[in-house]
Amino acid sequence: MGRSNFSNFDVFAISKELDPILAGSSIANVYEIEDLLILKINTRKEGRKNLIIQSDSRINLTDYDYPIPKYPSRYIMSLRKFLKNRKILSITQYNFDRIIIIELTNIDSKPWKFLIELFNKGNFLLLDENDNLKIAKKYRKFKDRDVLAGKEFIFPKSRGKDFLTINQEEFKDLTRDSDAEIVRTLARNINIAGLYSEEICLKAGIDKKKIANELNNDQLSALFKAFKNLRNQFLFGDIAAYIVLDDNGLEINVLPFELETYIQNEKKSFTSFNSAVDEFYSKIDTESLKKPKDHQINQRINAQEKILNNQLEYMEELKKKKKNYYKHGDFIYSQFNPMENLLNVILSAKAKGYSWEEINDKLESAKLEKLSGAEFFNKIIPATKELIIKINNDEVYLDLNKTIGENANFIYAKGKKAEKKILGTIPAIEQTRLKINKLNEKKKLIETEVDFLIKKPKKKWYEKFHWFETSDDFLVIGGRDATSNEIVFKKYLDSNDLVFHTNFPGSPLTVIKNPENKEISEASIKETAEFVASYSRAWKETWGIVDVFYVQPDQVSKTPPTGEFLPKGSFMISGKKQFIKNAKTELAICLEIVELESNTEEVLQILYPKIVCGPKNAIKSRINKNVLIIKPSKGGLSKGKVAKEIKSYFIKNATEELKKWIKLLSLDDIILSLPTGPSMMKESD
Repeated sequence: MGRSNFSNFDVFAISKELDPILAGSSIANVYEIEDLLILKINTRKEGRKNLIIQSDSRINLTDYDYPIPKYPSRYIMSLRKFLKNRKILSITQYNFDRIIIIELTNIDSKPWKFLIELFNKGNFLLLDENDNLKIAKKYRKFKDRDVLAGKEFIFPKSRGKDFLTINQEEFKDLTRDSDAEIVRTLARNINIAGLYSEEICLKAGIDKKKIANELNNDQLSALFKAFKNLRNQFLFGDIAAYIVLDDNGLEINVLPFELETYIQNEKKSFTSFNSAVDEFYSKIDTESLKKPKDHQINQRINAQEKILNNQLEYMEELKKKKKNYYKHGDFIYSQFNPMENLLNVILSAKAKGYSWEEINDKLESAKLEKLSGAEFFNKIIPATKELIIKINNDEVYLDLNKTIGENANFIYAKGKKAEKKILGTIPAIEQTRLKINKLNEKKKLIETEVDFLIKKPKKKWYEKFHWFETSDDFLVIGGRDATSNEIVFKKYLDSNDLVFHTNFPGSPLTVIKNPENKEISEASIKETAEFVASYSRAWKETWGIVDVFYVQPDQVSKTPPTGEFLPKGSFMISGKKQFIKNAKTELAICLEIVELESNTEEVLQILYPKIVCGPKNAIKSRINKNVLIIKPSKGGLSKGKVAKEIKSYFIKNATEELKKWIKLLSLDDIILSLPTGPSMMKESD
């Protein structure tokens, strides 16, 4: 991979693309993984998206499935408190610098600002309506400004002349006083990256290594013309984003528009700079996130294996000691009389006034003369009053203050103590082996995880809503909230469709799509009624059944009676309603595995899991195994807990080959498919 940080040109281009997508969106949550900040955003046009911000590198919306950490840091917890549920008003670049301003709503007063600095190792800063710093990733002190909590935030001074406003005279002036190479002079004195400084020289046909103050007027004019053309191309030209490849096919750069610098290189073109950035950096992120996930667990396994080896060595040592103690005790008893004779000789000599040295010498002589007991003698240690005897080349210490019987018993006691320690060490060894086995099982699970980022499949238009396909192949869509109810009515309701609802508010406007004007079966109508009932307020109230009606599209209107007002997501129904009595609040959930196109030779097959949720008969007509049934229940689990149970169930019941792919299931996507309210879950019959 090539460069890994945005220039101010890139910030300009990405801000221009992000603003129309994110303005009016709301921040659902904030996460951090490694050095990436991830804002989960509910956009108006493109559903839920992840905004990736990498300190000192880049910002972009991603279609890749980034792992979300289980536990937020203290900084992220603080940031969530300020950012969650705020609306984004705009995204702009500050002063053509590597600073992005995300302007946020603030109910009480003027908008707040979330700043992203993509320089000096990066920083994320939240400013209140008075530009006082509320929270920052890093607090710092600089020569010309301080970044401290509670203090007024001062923007850093821009380097050099403003790229957007510099005129020909200013351009020439900054070269006349410079004795550096022209490429360095332009980069230092105009707020542009070195790559664009080289591009200007290339377009002007001037050697970039020429000394700036040695250039003549014609050369300076050519340079300014090239500079102005680059500026015009950048400001007024269309985005023509691409990834640059080197001679070996490796990706080395990502750019928002064509540069002559890379005219000879092979390129991959994209419809937007964001999509090019997303692909380029996702591969860099894969490498950094791909650090052996089993590194930490390997360390724990190694530590436990060291403990086990020490325990086993200790056990062998204890067994050896036990064997020797019993062997020595047995030997002393078998040679009791000679041993006692030796001890008596020593004690008698000492009583007669002989020194220990004299006794040692006499016993050495007696040993040569093979007197009874002397053959075991080795030496006496005066300081401790111990006698060392030799038993089969082993040195055994006897206490001269004890009898031979007492010494033998003391040695036996040591053997029993060693035996007791052995009995205590056996369960400790088993416990360590159990820990190693458990860690190895965990390691196996880690080894079956996908270790690269996967680009999520593009959602079909109907996947923005609650949806299912009936057992007779009719597509059914229902609004998720008031806004999507409006969209269903305005954009996706056609004359041949059927419209379903309940007599009480808090239900999805639901439509059976019928583009070919076929006869809609009773089975499809019943399934759709159960679908409407399940996603209505009835689930939250834990009602088991509810009445649902359906009408023709021309019976649905947004025009209220005179003098009345229809709230967002509400509609007027005229004419006769067809009722389905006692529609069940019950849904079935199954797993669909989608095969994605692989863009690398390393991975031949990429699978992506998706949750499908709908009425039991409709789901079971398509798949008859591993189907879960959920029902409303007062003592049931929350959506979040049910989502975790669903994911665990599908992982547990999958084949070994599929487990690693099913782990990619997003809890957010599962939650989005579930009705609001407590649920109980069971396997389908």
